[in-house]
Amino acid sequence: MIGMKYLLIYPPTEYYSISKTSSLSVPTVPPLGVLYLARALENINNDVEIIDYNSEKVSYEKLQKAVNTADFIGISILTISLQKAKELIQQIREIDPKKPIIIGGPHCSLYPERTLLETGANICVEGEGEHTICDISQSFEGKKPLLEIQGIYYKNEKNEIKKGPPPVLINNIDQILFPSHHLVKKYRYGQIINPKLHGGKFTSIITSRGCPHRCRYCTRHFFGMNKCRFRSVQNIIDELKDLQNTGYQYVFIADDSFLSNPPREHQIMDEIIKEKLHFEFFIQGARVDTADEKLYKKLKDAGVKAIGFGLESGNQDVLDFYHKNITIDQIRKAVTLCRKTRIFTFGSFILGAPFETKEHFKNTIKFAYSLPLDSVTFYPLEYRAGSDLWIEAIKDGKINPDEYIVISDSKRGLGRYPKDEIIRYCKKAQRTFHFRPTHLIDEFMLACIKKDFTFIKAGFNFIKLI
Repeated sequence: MIGMKYLLIYPPTEYYSISKTSSLSVPTVPPLGVLYLARALENINNDVEIIDYNSEKVSYEKLQKAVNTADFIGISILTISLQKAKELIQQIREIDPKKPIIIGGPHCSLYPERTLLETGANICVEGEGEHTICDISQSFEGKKPLLEIQGIYYKNEKNEIKKGPPPVLINNIDQILFPSHHLVKKYRYGQIINPKLHGGKFTSIITSRGCPHRCRYCTRHFFGMNKCRFRSVQNIIDELKDLQNTGYQYVFIADDSFLSNPPREHQIMDEIIKEKLHFEFFIQGARVDTADEKLYKKLKDAGVKAIGFGLESGNQDVLDFYHKNITIDQIRKAVTLCRKTRIFTFGSFILGAPFETKEHFKNTIKFAYSLPLDSVTFYPLEYRAGSDLWIEAIKDGKINPDEYIVISDSKRGLGRYPKDEIIRYCKKAQRTFHFRPTHLIDEFMLACIKKDFTFIKAGFNFIKLI
């Protein structure tokens, strides 16, 4: 028996990018948080529809139809999508002023009450939402009062802000049902990696929640992300088997800190090989301080095609300032091991720490060019809401608490150079890296050896966006 109809929306993101467009023109991965909520709702006999604004051009007519056929609407909000989410909620209110709107996601966990007020939603969820969304569903059916639901802020009949008990962390994340990948099979994810991919071929998973590290620029220090919890190896393998049985071929591992627990990663790769799971894997956010040749060889044997490293700087004093807890030598070792095992590597770097000089910039750029990286991105330092750097800047009076993302800028005392100059450094460094003749020849030769030109094509697709 089907209960109610939920429309879950992942709004368009709006963030700083060194590309010519305001955001990447093709989506990379599905919104896992939304898919987890969808499965929780489906499990208690609700009907769910998902609209991912980053994966299709949604007309007003389509939104109108989806809103009119839904009983309730849920919207996941990142800090970088807050403004677009507010515009989206305004549109929904024009279509149906009385339709209940629930918001959640990272930004809501940072500022639950403020976000509820800013957006004009009815309910705001703080923390992990899989259990909470089911309680909210019961409340809509008259089975549970909102006041008893953990981790929510809501408006009562008098438009007063009320809140339930504090949110509770889900310690055993094996208990969480697998995300509803089937609801977004229509979307074509992973096109930056392979522009010819069709819907239902590329998806993502997480093997853990939270991160054991505390980099000063990172915003993931809100409820639910400040403690690292791991899924069991068997739980991960069971999900991968489900994905293989439903036709998926490419899997993006979207953990915040993958490869931070080598014994566990060895077990995961051993089981993937043992179970003959034939995927091409892509890893983001990998640590460099655990680089080991035996593990990297196993990653390759299990189907890992590419690893993304957050390298940040070629200066040890800058790495120490960010609390990265890694060294220049560890970076070089990890990237070199990837090249040795023929795993494609992405490296990201940040320019603009408060004390960084142009000599620091040059050192980072020179260091990036010296590494056997296949692709790089250079970003200006951003002071993001919830990060240690952002909190410190507020205390120093350099950032207003209502500013959620601020680029390093000498005019505001956040860095030594104007933000426009830092952005120019990033653009030039990125373009120069990819268009060096030695790099182009090296990448072509490597592709010939591997008989795989996927990443050569992906590289050109990415460069177009710079």
